[in-house]
Amino acid sequence: MLTKAIPIIGFPSARKPVAEPSMEPLVYLDDEFECDSDYYHFDKIGGKAVPGTSPSIMARKTVCRMLHEAESLLPEGHHFRIFDAYRPIPVQQFLYNRTRAEKAAENPGKSSEEIDRITQLCSSFPSYNILLPSLHNTGGAVDLTIIGPDGEPLDMGCGFDEFTDRAWTDYYEDAGKGAGISKTARDNRRLLYNIMISVGFTNFPSEWWHYDYGDEKWAQFTGNEPFYAGVLSADLRNSTEYEHRELVKSADAAQQQAAAEISALHEKCRELDENVAAVMRK
Repeated sequence: MLTKAIPIIGFPSARKPVAEPSMEPLVYLDDEFECDSDYYHFDKIGGKAVPGTSPSIMARKTVCRMLHEAESLLPEGHHFRIFDAYRPIPVQQFLYNRTRAEKAAENPGKSSEEIDRITQLCSSFPSYNILLPSLHNTGGAVDLTIIGPDGEPLDMGCGFDEFTDRAWTDYYEDAGKGAGISKTARDNRRLLYNIMISVGFTNFPSEWWHYDYGDEKWAQFTGNEPFYAGVLSADLRNSTEYEHRELVKSADAAQQQAAAEISALHEKCRELDENVAAVMRK
Protein backbone atom coordinates (compact mmCIF):
# COMPACT_ATOMS: atom_id res chain seq x y z
CA MET A 1 0.00 0.00 0.00
CA LEU A 2 2.79 2.43 0.87
CA THR A 3 4.37 1.98 -2.58
CA LYS A 4 1.14 2.59 -4.52
CA ALA A 5 1.53 5.02 -7.41
CA ILE A 6 0.52 8.65 -6.80
CA PRO A 7 -2.49 9.52 -8.97
CA ILE A 8 -2.50 12.53 -11.26
CA ILE A 9 -5.01 14.98 -9.76
CA GLY A 10 -6.12 18.32 -11.16
CA PHE A 11 -7.13 21.38 -9.19
CA PRO A 12 -10.82 21.87 -8.38
CA SER A 13 -11.84 25.41 -9.27
CA ALA A 14 -15.03 26.21 -7.32
CA ARG A 15 -14.56 27.68 -3.84
CA LYS A 16 -16.39 26.24 -0.84
CA PRO A 17 -17.06 28.62 2.07
CA VAL A 18 -17.23 27.35 5.65
CA ALA A 19 -20.93 27.07 6.54
CA GLU A 20 -20.56 25.60 10.02
CA PRO A 21 -17.23 26.64 11.58
CA SER A 22 -15.52 24.35 14.09
CA MET A 23 -14.32 25.88 17.33
CA GLU A 24 -11.57 23.27 17.69
CA PRO A 25 -8.42 24.79 19.23
CA LEU A 26 -4.98 25.19 17.75
CA VAL A 27 -2.22 23.25 19.53
CA TYR A 28 1.59 23.43 19.39
CA LEU A 29 3.14 20.76 17.17
CA ASP A 30 6.70 21.46 18.29
CA ASP A 31 5.82 20.06 21.73
CA GLU A 32 5.33 16.64 20.10
CA PHE A 33 7.12 16.54 16.71
CA GLU A 34 10.40 17.63 15.17
CA CYS A 35 9.65 21.06 13.73
CA ASP A 36 11.69 23.53 11.73
CA SER A 37 9.70 26.72 11.19
CA ASP A 38 10.96 27.53 7.71
CA TYR A 39 9.54 31.05 7.45
CA TYR A 40 11.09 32.01 10.78
CA HIS A 41 14.46 31.84 9.01
CA PHE A 42 13.33 32.39 5.44
CA ASP A 43 16.19 31.82 2.97
CA LYS A 44 14.62 34.07 0.33
CA ILE A 45 15.01 37.11 2.58
CA GLY A 46 18.48 36.31 3.82
CA GLY A 47 17.51 33.98 6.65
CA LYS A 48 15.41 36.61 8.40
CA ALA A 49 11.98 35.94 9.91
CA VAL A 50 8.87 36.71 7.88
CA PRO A 51 6.83 39.26 9.90
CA GLY A 52 4.33 37.46 12.11
CA THR A 53 6.21 34.14 12.19
CA SER A 54 7.30 32.19 15.23
CA PRO A 55 9.86 29.45 15.95
CA SER A 56 6.83 27.43 17.11
CA ILE A 57 4.30 25.73 14.83
CA MET A 58 0.59 25.25 15.55
CA ALA A 59 -2.22 23.21 13.93
CA ARG A 60 -5.71 22.08 14.82
CA LYS A 61 -5.96 19.47 17.57
CA THR A 62 -7.33 16.80 15.21
CA VAL A 63 -4.53 17.47 12.72
CA CYS A 64 -2.03 16.85 15.52
CA ARG A 65 -3.71 13.53 16.34
CA MET A 66 -3.71 12.51 12.67
CA LEU A 67 0.00 13.36 12.36
CA HIS A 68 0.74 11.04 15.30
CA GLU A 69 -1.21 8.28 13.56
CA ALA A 70 0.63 8.90 10.28
CA GLU A 71 4.06 9.01 11.92
CA SER A 72 3.38 5.64 13.57
CA LEU A 73 3.07 4.12 10.06
CA LEU A 74 6.55 5.22 8.96
CA PRO A 75 9.29 2.59 8.67
CA GLU A 76 11.31 2.01 11.84
CA GLY A 77 13.76 4.81 12.57
CA HIS A 78 11.90 7.38 10.46
CA HIS A 79 9.95 10.41 11.64
CA PHE A 80 8.40 13.62 10.33
CA ARG A 81 9.94 17.06 10.15
CA ILE A 82 7.27 19.77 9.99
CA PHE A 83 8.11 23.02 8.21
CA ASP A 84 4.85 24.91 8.55
CA ALA A 85 1.18 24.57 9.48
CA TYR A 86 -0.98 27.42 10.82
CA ARG A 87 -0.05 30.85 9.42
CA PRO A 88 -1.29 34.19 10.74
CA ILE A 89 -2.76 36.27 7.91
CA PRO A 90 0.22 38.71 7.69
CA VAL A 91 2.50 35.75 6.95
CA GLN A 92 0.21 34.54 4.18
CA GLN A 93 -0.02 38.08 2.78
CA PHE A 94 3.77 38.42 2.72
CA LEU A 95 4.31 35.05 1.05
CA TYR A 96 1.58 35.60 -1.52
CA ASN A 97 2.89 39.05 -2.46
CA ARG A 98 6.43 37.72 -2.82
CA THR A 99 5.40 34.68 -4.86
CA ARG A 100 3.20 36.79 -7.13
CA ALA A 101 6.09 39.18 -7.79
CA GLU A 102 8.32 36.22 -8.69
CA LYS A 103 5.72 34.75 -11.05
CA ALA A 104 5.14 38.12 -12.72
CA ALA A 105 8.90 38.46 -13.35
CA GLU A 106 9.07 34.89 -14.73
CA ASN A 107 6.08 35.40 -17.04
CA PRO A 108 6.39 38.78 -18.78
CA GLY A 109 3.48 39.61 -21.04
CA LYS A 110 0.93 37.49 -19.20
CA SER A 111 -2.23 39.18 -17.92
CA SER A 112 -2.79 40.05 -14.27
CA GLU A 113 -5.48 37.35 -14.10
CA GLU A 114 -3.10 34.73 -15.46
CA ILE A 115 -0.40 35.75 -12.99
CA ASP A 116 -2.95 35.38 -10.19
CA ARG A 117 -3.83 31.87 -11.42
CA ILE A 118 -0.17 30.81 -11.65
CA THR A 119 0.56 32.27 -8.21
CA GLN A 120 -2.31 30.39 -6.61
CA LEU A 121 -0.83 27.07 -7.74
CA CYS A 122 1.92 27.87 -5.21
CA SER A 123 0.34 30.15 -2.62
CA SER A 124 -3.25 30.62 -1.45
CA PHE A 125 -4.80 34.06 -1.77
CA PRO A 126 -4.66 35.78 1.67
CA SER A 127 -8.36 36.08 2.44
CA TYR A 128 -9.38 38.24 5.42
CA ASN A 129 -12.81 36.58 5.46
CA ILE A 130 -12.46 33.70 7.93
CA LEU A 131 -15.30 31.78 6.25
CA LEU A 132 -13.36 31.85 2.94
CA PRO A 133 -9.86 31.39 4.37
CA SER A 134 -6.55 30.56 2.79
CA LEU A 135 -5.48 27.00 3.53
CA HIS A 136 -2.71 27.54 6.09
CA ASN A 137 -4.76 30.21 7.85
CA THR A 138 -7.17 27.46 9.00
CA GLY A 139 -4.63 25.36 10.90
CA GLY A 140 -5.74 22.41 8.78
CA ALA A 141 -2.83 22.50 6.29
CA VAL A 142 0.61 21.13 7.11
CA ASP A 143 3.95 21.13 5.23
CA LEU A 144 6.31 18.29 6.09
CA THR A 145 8.87 15.73 4.99
CA ILE A 146 10.31 12.45 6.28
CA ILE A 147 13.58 12.15 8.18
CA GLY A 148 15.54 8.90 7.86
CA PRO A 149 17.43 6.93 10.54
CA ASP A 150 20.58 8.95 9.75
CA GLY A 151 18.82 12.19 10.74
CA GLU A 152 18.73 13.46 7.16
CA PRO A 153 15.60 14.18 5.09
CA LEU A 154 14.70 11.58 2.49
CA ASP A 155 15.37 12.53 -1.13
CA MET A 156 12.09 13.92 -2.46
CA GLY A 157 13.55 15.14 -5.74
CA CYS A 158 13.43 18.83 -4.82
CA GLY A 159 13.31 20.95 -1.70
CA PHE A 160 10.46 22.47 0.28
CA ASP A 161 8.97 25.56 -1.38
CA GLU A 162 10.70 24.94 -4.70
CA PHE A 163 7.93 26.11 -7.02
CA THR A 164 8.95 24.36 -10.23
CA ASP A 165 7.48 21.42 -12.16
CA ARG A 166 9.54 19.11 -9.93
CA ALA A 167 7.45 20.15 -6.93
CA TRP A 168 4.27 18.58 -8.32
CA THR A 169 3.60 15.48 -6.24
CA ASP A 170 3.17 13.22 -9.29
CA TYR A 171 6.24 14.57 -11.15
CA TYR A 172 8.28 11.34 -10.91
CA GLU A 173 5.38 9.02 -11.69
CA ASP A 174 5.18 7.10 -14.98
CA ALA A 175 2.83 9.65 -16.54
CA GLY A 176 4.66 12.63 -15.08
CA LYS A 177 7.23 14.92 -16.69
CA GLY A 178 10.03 13.44 -14.60
CA ALA A 179 9.15 9.77 -15.17
CA GLY A 180 12.23 7.57 -14.86
CA ILE A 181 14.54 10.30 -13.58
CA SER A 182 14.61 9.20 -9.93
CA LYS A 183 13.06 6.02 -8.58
CA THR A 184 14.30 7.03 -5.11
CA ALA A 185 12.43 10.35 -5.13
CA ARG A 186 9.36 8.68 -6.62
CA ASP A 187 9.28 6.00 -3.93
CA ASN A 188 9.90 8.46 -1.10
CA ARG A 189 7.06 10.67 -2.30
CA ARG A 190 4.86 7.59 -2.54
CA LEU A 191 5.69 6.71 1.06
CA LEU A 192 4.74 10.17 2.34
CA TYR A 193 1.67 10.43 0.11
CA ASN A 194 0.18 7.02 0.88
CA ILE A 195 0.71 7.35 4.63
CA MET A 196 -0.84 10.81 4.80
CA ILE A 197 -3.79 9.86 2.58
CA SER A 198 -4.41 6.70 4.62
CA VAL A 199 -5.12 8.69 7.80
CA GLY A 200 -7.45 11.18 6.12
CA PHE A 201 -5.36 14.00 4.65
CA THR A 202 -5.49 15.14 1.02
CA ASN A 203 -2.52 16.42 -0.96
CA PHE A 204 -2.12 19.80 -2.66
CA PRO A 205 -1.12 18.55 -6.16
CA SER A 206 1.55 21.15 -6.97
CA GLU A 207 3.40 20.65 -3.64
CA TRP A 208 4.64 17.21 -2.57
CA TRP A 209 5.06 18.49 1.00
CA HIS A 210 1.57 20.00 1.52
CA TYR A 211 -1.36 18.09 3.08
CA ASP A 212 -4.82 19.26 4.13
CA TYR A 213 -7.61 18.30 6.49
CA GLY A 214 -10.85 20.15 7.21
CA ASP A 215 -10.07 23.07 4.90
CA GLU A 216 -11.32 24.06 1.45
CA LYS A 217 -9.03 21.85 -0.65
CA TRP A 218 -9.68 18.81 1.57
CA ALA A 219 -13.41 19.44 1.17
CA GLN A 220 -13.17 19.74 -2.60
CA PHE A 221 -11.14 16.56 -3.02
CA THR A 222 -13.29 14.49 -0.65
CA GLY A 223 -16.73 15.87 -1.48
CA ASN A 224 -17.25 17.09 2.10
CA GLU A 225 -17.88 20.53 3.51
CA PRO A 226 -14.96 22.53 4.96
CA PHE A 227 -15.27 23.14 8.68
CA TYR A 228 -12.10 24.93 9.74
CA ALA A 229 -12.54 28.69 9.49
CA GLY A 230 -9.56 31.01 9.31
CA VAL A 231 -7.78 32.47 12.32
CA LEU A 232 -6.31 35.82 11.32
CA SER A 233 -4.07 36.25 14.36
CA ALA A 234 -3.42 33.47 16.86
CA ASP A 235 -1.07 34.30 19.74
CA LEU A 236 1.92 32.23 18.68
CA ARG A 237 4.63 32.26 21.31
CA ASN A 238 7.67 34.39 20.52
CA SER A 239 6.17 35.62 17.24
CA THR A 240 7.81 38.50 15.39
CA GLU A 241 6.05 41.83 15.05
CA TYR A 242 4.09 42.90 12.00
CA GLU A 243 2.31 46.05 10.86
CA HIS A 244 -1.25 46.76 12.01
CA ARG A 245 -1.16 43.94 14.57
CA GLU A 246 -3.89 45.39 16.79
CA LEU A 247 -6.15 46.05 13.79
CA VAL A 248 -5.77 42.46 12.59
CA LYS A 249 -6.40 41.09 16.09
CA SER A 250 -9.51 43.23 16.43
CA ALA A 251 -10.86 42.03 13.06
CA ASP A 252 -10.13 38.44 14.03
CA ALA A 253 -11.87 38.74 17.42
CA ALA A 254 -15.01 40.14 15.80
CA GLN A 255 -15.15 37.39 13.20
CA GLN A 256 -14.38 34.62 15.70
CA GLN A 257 -17.29 35.81 17.85
CA ALA A 258 -19.59 35.71 14.83
CA ALA A 259 -18.31 32.23 13.91
CA ALA A 260 -18.98 31.00 17.46
CA GLU A 261 -22.52 32.33 17.23
CA ILE A 262 -23.02 30.56 13.89
CA SER A 263 -21.72 27.32 15.40
CA ALA A 264 -24.01 27.68 18.44
CA LEU A 265 -26.99 28.33 16.19
CA HIS A 266 -26.32 25.17 14.20
CA GLU A 267 -26.07 23.17 17.45
CA LYS A 268 -29.37 24.63 18.68
CA CYS A 269 -31.05 23.72 15.39
CA ARG A 270 -29.79 20.15 15.69
CA GLU A 271 -31.19 19.91 19.21
CA LEU A 272 -34.56 21.18 18.02
CA ASP A 273 -34.57 18.70 15.11
CA GLU A 274 -33.81 15.83 17.50
CA ASN A 275 -36.55 16.92 19.91
CA VAL A 276 -39.11 17.19 17.12
CA ALA A 277 -38.08 13.79 15.74
CA ALA A 278 -38.39 12.22 19.20
CA VAL A 279 -41.90 13.64 19.65
CA MET A 280 -42.96 12.44 16.19
CA ARG A 281 -41.74 8.91 16.93
CA LYS A 282 -43.98 8.63 20.01
